[in-house]
Parts: sequence; C-alpha cells; structure tokens
Amino acid sequence: MKKVVELGLVLLVVCSFKAAAQSYEVPKAYRFNTNEDYARYENDIIKTADWIQQTHWNEQSKKLEAATQFFLKWIKGTPAVTIKLTEAVMVLSDRNPQLGFIYMAQYSKYALQHKENFDPIQANIEALRALIVKYKNEPTRRNDNDVEELMMRDKEGKLTAWLASDFYNE
Repeated sequence: MKKVVELGLVLLVVCSFKAAAQSYEVPKAYRFNTNEDYARYENDIIKTADWIQQTHWNEQSKKLEAATQFFLKWIKGTPAVTIKLTEAVMVLSDRNPQLGFIYMAQYSKYALQHKENFDPIQANIEALRALIVKYKNEPTRRNDNDVEELMMRDKEGKLTAWLASDFYNE
C-alpha cells in the first residue's frame, strides 16, 4: 500500500509540473524603454527560465524561440542582472548552444530571486547545475565531453573549487 501511495504522489507531482509548464505564455507586445519596463517583466523572466529549462528543444519550437528572444531582449538591457559570459560557458555550450541560454536564464533567475543577498558564486553554481540537468534530460542533445567533465566535477563536490580557480580563467 505504501508503494501505491508513493507512486500516486510521484504521478501527482509530475502531472502538476507538466501542467505548470504548459500554462506558460510568452509575453507579447513587451517594450523595454525604461528601467521600470525591465522590472515589470522580472516575474516573467523567472517563469521563462523555468519553462525553457523544462521544455525539450524539439517541442514547441516557435514558442521556445519566442521565449528565448524575449529573454535575450530583456537580459541585453536590464540593470538588474549582469552576466559575464566566460570562455568556460562558451566551451560548455559549443556543441549544444541552447545550454548557453539555460545558463543565462537560470543565472538571471537566481539573481532576481536573491537581490538582497546575491552571491555570484552561488548564481554560477545554480546556473551550471541547471545546465547539467538540462543536458542529462534533453533527448536531442549532442554528447559533449566538457559537460560530462563538469558533471563529474559536480558529482565529486569539486564544482565550487573549479569556479574559484578556473571558471573565469578558461
């Protein structure tokens, strides 16, 4: 009986997760002319980061492109988040460019959710772990030794040390 209840809970979580992902709508007619315009869309950016993370690259391609464009236009001018795209991020996303968007979106999500106590190391860890999760779960991804190495660093508990020593220098 316990296994039936556990299975039911898992199915409930999966179904609610899928329903939340399906309810996302890309903002329309957005304009970014003032700082207030950028601030007005911060909650939408968080939702966009989650939806991009959850959506497979070959599903809803037009909506995924629109969501990515919305995010890119926002990140280009927002004063709330500054992302330094390092060589390491470029290397991690060279075989799967969509991973770069995952990194940026999740970094932005962390920054928006932690305005008062923002920690760039933790933002990078969250973004890199999201990149790893997406890589693992994306059926259409191309194999990438650099991401596999990143996964191993994380598994061995060496991700923070790598960030401190090599992330900005690679």
